Amino acid sequence: MVGNSRLLLLVATLLLGGCATIPAAPSVMALPGPAKTLEQFHADDTLCRQWAVQQAQETAKGATSGQLYGSAVQQWYDMAYLQCMYAKGNRVPGVMSGPLPPPPFPPTAPAPPGPSPPASAEPMPPAKAP
Repeated sequence: MVGNSRLLLLVATLLLGGCATIPAAPSVMALPGPAKTLEQFHADDTLCRQWAVQQAQETAKGATSGQLYGSAVQQWYDMAYLQCMYAKGNRVPGVMSGPLPPPPFPPTAPAPPGPSPPASAEPMPPAKAP
């Protein structure tokens, strides 16, 4: 009985471990940077895909079997790929490139409290009804 449960556990572990395969390509888009030729972009793409595979493999190695599914590995791969492409000067949709715009002006602060005006000796007359 114990032998059967161990065999079942081994088979389940192997099946779950098969879910964490390293992606072959990114599932996200990167575009050439403003000063990049198509050849430079392709060179960056090749380098960044290789780097993303290394990062995803390290992530998958660090997780025990069954903890990391294919979608999680794909997310790690995509994140590493986009970081690399952005660092190489390419554009990543959804990320603003170039200098940041100046921050908005801070809200106007109220005037610091000063001396209070002298109290009037005469009370305010009541408002007249129309």
